[in-house]
Amino acid sequence: MQQENFDPYATMIVYSGRPNPRWQLSTEEWHQLSKLIDMLPKITEIDGGPYQFDGHLGYSGFHAHFSIISSYPDIYYVANTCQAVSSNPAEYMIFTDEKKQVGNWFVDSAKNHGISLPSRT
Repeated sequence: MQQENFDPYATMIVYSGRPNPRWQLSTEEWHQLSKLIDMLPKITEIDGGPYQFDGHLGYSGFHAHFSIISSYPDIYYVANTCQAVSSNPAEYMIFTDEKKQVGNWFVDSAKNHGISLPSRT
């Protein structure tokens, strides 16, 4: 198995009939993202995750995953509700992100990795 399968990665969720843009994240980037989310106001904690995006066409948000460490939650940024979601198989926590800090973090990360993202309308 290739090592890249274990590295954290990010994906822009945009239902367009084309592959979603995806890029590798460093462990440091993962920690930056996690710290950013931890500073946001928490809305709720619910058993039964993981969180799912709506299936509508167009830009829905971002997803980050760190597969080698099963206790690390997946991280979602849901564009239409300006929420960040930290999700593991047992539960998820939802944070409000009115200033779109998490979404902007993902955009900056993609640019830093040379990834050109489609329009986020």
